[in-house]
Amino acid sequence: MTKGSDRIKVVCPLCNGTLTVDPRTGLVLHSEGKKSGYSFEDALDQVHTRKEKSDDLFQKAFADERERREGLEGKFREALDSQDELDEPPNPWEMD
Repeated sequence: MTKGSDRIKVVCPLCNGTLTVDPRTGLVLHSEGKKSGYSFEDALDQVHTRKEKSDDLFQKAFADERERREGLEGKFREALDSQDELDEPPNPWEMD
């Protein structure tokens, strides 16, 4: 409290809000909440950024899955081609 002032400023330890109180009556003359540095535009930008990141991650996962599928298809085709060589195993009784 400053000299000659008939008001007391109190800072809330929980919300960091400021109350201006008249010491004679005990009435709150003015209250001021903590100003947040957060705005609707900031929140909207964060949503757009998060959406872009998730779209990029989805595209990457989709491309990775396509590459994996193509690799498996190639291995399957190789296995089918090599199956001709291994169709019938040799019969050990016919080797005489």
